[in-house]
Amino acid sequence: MADAAKRAWLTIDDAPTEDFRQRVDELNARGIRAVWFCLGERLERYPEEAVHAVRNGHILGNHSYDHPAFSKLSLEEAREQIARTERLLDGIYARAGVPRPVKLFRFPYLDDGGDIKRDELQSLLCGMGFEQPGFPGVTYPWWKQEGRPERIDVGCTYDTWDWRLQEGGEMLPELLARMDEHAPEQGKGLNDAPGSNEVIMMHAWIPMDAFRLLLDRLQAKPLRFDPPVHLTVQIRPAAISDLPIVHPFQCDYLHRESAEDWKRRLADVPGMYLAAFADEDLAGVCYGQPSRRREDAADLQGIAVNLDHRKPYARRGIGSRLLRAFERVCAERGFRRIGVGSADDPRVESFYQANGYRPVELVAKDAEGRELERVDIRAEAAEQAAERKEELRRKHGAAEVIFIFEKTLD
Repeated sequence: MADAAKRAWLTIDDAPTEDFRQRVDELNARGIRAVWFCLGERLERYPEEAVHAVRNGHILGNHSYDHPAFSKLSLEEAREQIARTERLLDGIYARAGVPRPVKLFRFPYLDDGGDIKRDELQSLLCGMGFEQPGFPGVTYPWWKQEGRPERIDVGCTYDTWDWRLQEGGEMLPELLARMDEHAPEQGKGLNDAPGSNEVIMMHAWIPMDAFRLLLDRLQAKPLRFDPPVHLTVQIRPAAISDLPIVHPFQCDYLHRESAEDWKRRLADVPGMYLAAFADEDLAGVCYGQPSRRREDAADLQGIAVNLDHRKPYARRGIGSRLLRAFERVCAERGFRRIGVGSADDPRVESFYQANGYRPVELVAKDAEGRELERVDIRAEAAEQAAERKEELRRKHGAAEVIFIFEKTLD
């Protein structure tokens, strides 16, 4: 490998295959952990091979059941393609005895539905629990222009074009030579170092000798292959032993309380304080309690992700993961709804709305945090609610006006 100047993540489509174990072992021997986007029909055919990949530190993502073009599917057909494969992936992780760390999806042919269906497919993926991929440091202007940092599906910065090997092995020299080209604005930036980090796409079915040669050429580039951020982040209930790490984080990012009060919080509502850890490093927290206003509801009291610029956690979907984990805990306890008061910040409001929460009330507060007025906005459209918020601010000279969001659990 050349002197590493930037990070890269390897993503491989159309898994698993008959020789899948061999490919997984080849990557492990090279110190590479990949995201394998799996077809449901192949998971049915090669389940043990998929289990082997999970047990050896790789991530399995969803690539549909039988590789259709999603622009040609109805929304219900798209949902079934994804859901059918999800059931198989959940089964693979259960057989492997490994908690599924993240739900990732890539469209076959990178066909995201086009201008007509893109938005509804993004909403579908979000509603089904898929997450923004954790690939920090991708800085190509075209990546941002395409809206990739906000997209739920996984794209790529460099397509190896190995799918052209369907035309025959004589294409391989052209693919290898293409890796030496320098045109970052055209998706050929492997040699641009220092430069943008890379998300590289290959396919699991190409001949094994071509698989090795492409990997050889990639590893000769100024790239350092990293495991996806999600691979190292696990969400679990916080424990008293986490106090030295979690309690200061909460005090810095959310609200301050004594160590004794923090311990009582964990004891009073066991399992409702969640922490996301990457090994011993804290990536974020999320916590709440049963609602005092409704027996069938829980209140989300705090959620935060580690924003230290030296850490790779911001804008990696970890907040959404924490939120969904909290929702599962609430559903298991029999709660039907979750309520949360947002900060007076459009970015925070957008976060909740993107995760399926709808505004139900507005609350105006003074500088001491005292409530000045509370307004029900369930029947109002989003634009009307935003206007009402500013009306309340002007009416009371309020220090802050916050939305109360609510989500009904399935």
